[in-house]
Amino acid sequence: MRVDELILLTLLYSEKKMIAGRTLLQKTEYFLNEKIGLGIEFTPYHYGPYCTEIAYVLESLKASGIVKEEIVAYPSFDFHITFEPRKYIYYLTDIGRDIAEFIEDKYRDEAKRIKQSLYEMQELGMVQDYKNLSIAAKMDHILKLEGKPMTSDEIPEDAKALGWKISEDEAKTAITFLEELNLTTLQGLEAADVS
Repeated sequence: MRVDELILLTLLYSEKKMIAGRTLLQKTEYFLNEKIGLGIEFTPYHYGPYCTEIAYVLESLKASGIVKEEIVAYPSFDFHITFEPRKYIYYLTDIGRDIAEFIEDKYRDEAKRIKQSLYEMQELGMVQDYKNLSIAAKMDHILKLEGKPMTSDEIPEDAKALGWKISEDEAKTAITFLEELNLTTLQGLEAADVS
């Protein structure tokens, strides 16, 4: 499955039929990639694992009228905005929905796994919380890079080396999310590491 097809199915299956935020879109695709094993390359970036191909393909989908982007700007004095001072909202156009439904038919098994994985993420309440999703992606990416069991104390230290900050409370929330998605057992993080 190509990246453009993944993005279209993600938007088709998202709870509100849209994704609010570039960071949220990147991290949602990151976890779908990890959960399903799509082989998409992600590298460390400001807000966690990032894929330039996803950003490029999204621009192409917008330019071709398949995906619509709306921009919501927040006042610069709003101190509650921690990451993005603007929110980019993505959703399918009518033609985009038709194409996504065609892709759904073409890749029935993969589409079903994407839909199920998104549902699991939605049930955990993380798909609309880009900050916690970003932190969970950072932790998962660190575990993947290290390729060994790590404690919740070691992960924030490795995060600093990548220019990321993860607090102990954020780490605990992220570990719960990773465990629920059955990703931590693949990476070697034990629940007992959180105390």
